[in-house]
Amino acid sequence: MARELRLDEARAMAEAALARAAQDDLRVSVAVVDALGRDVLVVRGDGATWFTPEVARCKARTAAAFRRDSADVTALRENYPDVFDLAGDQLPFRPTTLPGGLLLEHDDTLLGAVGVSGATPIQDVQCAKAGIATLTQTV
Repeated sequence: MARELRLDEARAMAEAALARAAQDDLRVSVAVVDALGRDVLVVRGDGATWFTPEVARCKARTAAAFRRDSADVTALRENYPDVFDLAGDQLPFRPTTLPGGLLLEHDDTLLGAVGVSGATPIQDVQCAKAGIATLTQTV
């Protein structure tokens, strides 16, 4: 049986990402999705703007759907725009190349992805990495 991402793991990742954001007085939202891009947890941090949860969700879903970090999808879009568009037409969301959607993997198995939105691209990635670090500590 394939290992699934648990809600307690998603909560720990979201809390760690939000804590990392708080260190720099950032207001972000965090989305954690499973390997199929389905929501496990989406949270809008205190003070984060209204649209950031959906952007975080799109970042996470893009990473899960394309099996690579959301920023890494840029090369696919640039080198094969037709493939990117055709794939995007088949997804129930609009894929993005914005940084901040990172894969969650364990033992070469895709568990899902985490997305962060609300700060600069570099800060979103830093917060997402802080969340992922909690997963590597618990498995």
